[in-house]
Amino acid sequence: MSLSFPGGSDLELLEQMIRQAEDVMRGLADVQAEIRRVTGEGEGADGLVRARADGRGGVTAITLDPRVMRLDAAVLSAEVTKAIRAAQDAAKERTDKLVAAAQTRATGLAAPLDETFVRYRFDQLAQELDAGADGFGSHSANRHSADRHSADRHSADRDDLEQDAERAAQIEAWLEDGQREIEAVTGRGRAADGRIEAVTTVYGQVREVVIEPRAMRLPSRTLAEELLLALSRAQQDAERQSRQLVSDALREMAPGESFGPDAVDEWFGGLLKPFERPD
Repeated sequence: MSLSFPGGSDLELLEQMIRQAEDVMRGLADVQAEIRRVTGEGEGADGLVRARADGRGGVTAITLDPRVMRLDAAVLSAEVTKAIRAAQDAAKERTDKLVAAAQTRATGLAAPLDETFVRYRFDQLAQELDAGADGFGSHSANRHSADRHSADRHSADRDDLEQDAERAAQIEAWLEDGQREIEAVTGRGRAADGRIEAVTTVYGQVREVVIEPRAMRLPSRTLAEELLLALSRAQQDAERQSRQLVSDALREMAPGESFGPDAVDEWFGGLLKPFERPD
C-alpha cells in the first residue's frame, strides 16, 4: 500500500526538511557563538560614566570616574541610565545584524508538518486501513471482531488528535498574548542597603536607575559594583514574575496536569525568543 501527499512523497519531504533543518541549526550555532562575543559600549556625563553590555543586553560592566561623585545623585542616576541604554542599543544593533543573517539562512525551508498536514495524513491512513480491512471482512468472524477493534482504535486516535489540535490552538493563541505580557513585565532590584534601585525588563533592558543621595558617600568603584548588583536583582525579579505567568498559563490550559520547573523553564525560554529582544 503506497501512501502519498500532494507535491511529493512523505519520505522525500521529510528528508528535505531534515537536510535543511540541519543546515539551519549549524548556522544558528555559529550565530549563537558570535552573539556571545558581541559587546556594546555606552557613556554618559561626558565619558565619566561608562557601561558595557553583551549580545543579549545584559550589563557586564559599569565604570565610574571618581570625579563623577561630585554630581547630584539625580543627575548621576540619569547619566548612568543613559550610558547603560547606549551600551545595550549598540550591542543590540550588532546582534540584529547577526540575527538577520541567521533568518536569511532559514528562509526557503519546506512547509512544516502542521496540523493540516497531520490531519490529512491521519485521515488518509485511516481510510486506507479501513478499506483494506473491508476486503478481508468476509473471511471469518474473528476478522470482523478485529476490524471492529481496529475501527474503535482509529476512532480513539482521531479523538486524541482532535484534542491535541484543540490544545495546540489554545497554546498558539496564548503565545502571542503571553509574549506581550512578558515584555510588559518589569522587575525591581535594590543594592547598597536600599540606596540604589534599578528597574529592568526580563530581557535586561534598563528602564530606570535611582541613586539616593546617601549612596554618593560610597567610593566610585563600590558604587559601580552595587549598581551591577541592583541591575542583576531587577532582572531576576522580572524573570521570576515571567515564569509565574507561564506557570499559571500552563495550569489553565492543561488543568490537572503537573508542570515542573523544567517544563516552565522550557516554555519561558521559548517565549523569550533566543535571538530577539523587543525595541
